[in-house]
Amino acid sequence: MDTGIIGLGRLGASLARGLARAAVEGGLCGYNRSAEKAAEVARQAPGLALAGSAREVLERCDPVFVWMNRADASALLEAHREVLAARRPLLVSCTPGVPMEAFTPRWAESVPNVALFTGRGVTLLACAPDLAAADRARLLALLGACGAVHELPRSELAYYTALSSCGPGLYAHLLERWADAVSARRGYDRELCRAMVRDTMAGTLALHAEDGIDAAEVVHRVAHPGGSTEQGLKVIDQHFAAIAEEMLRAMNKW
Repeated sequence: MDTGIIGLGRLGASLARGLARAAVEGGLCGYNRSAEKAAEVARQAPGLALAGSAREVLERCDPVFVWMNRADASALLEAHREVLAARRPLLVSCTPGVPMEAFTPRWAESVPNVALFTGRGVTLLACAPDLAAADRARLLALLGACGAVHELPRSELAYYTALSSCGPGLYAHLLERWADAVSARRGYDRELCRAMVRDTMAGTLALHAEDGIDAAEVVHRVAHPGGSTEQGLKVIDQHFAAIAEEMLRAMNKW
């Protein structure tokens, strides 16, 4: 049976592109209120069939990723309660707080990030306590085709988002601010500094993965006793805990 996606915004589009890129088993069907946006995503996700309505996706697909904001997702499910009661599809939200269990006993709550289409995304997942093993395996296979999947208690999803779904924006901004600080201080070309930071970060992640090492080992390989890296690390160790606390409080994730 086809996999359905209702909502082809930033997250739904990334999922559609990721599933299309991975050529996952079964068809792929999507719907978005903006036909223009849906057509754009379909161009980027070969094999994505566009439905004429959300109801068509709910009648045709299993599972169905309802990847909309909380209010819109809740309203859509309420408007199609009759279809959901008859079919009981496996529904997957992308926003904590959508009352999935009020519409189907087969549900899961997920929090993805925007990198799914690269195959290196991250999705946090909480399944219904009594979800069948086959349903859980299907979700892990689909989301796993787009990157890492971390199963967590439903009550903790919102807090882990500071690391995963918020992560791409936070990390990209931090890296750019570091590049810009060096650029401004020394009068260097800003775009060159930003490119150096991106390339260095990509290489650092590859080093983690290919040598199977942790951050402490990376530091050991880089920071010579008394050298400049060691001095910079001391400043991070001295100040970053307070910065992190302030960020988490501001993000309501403390």
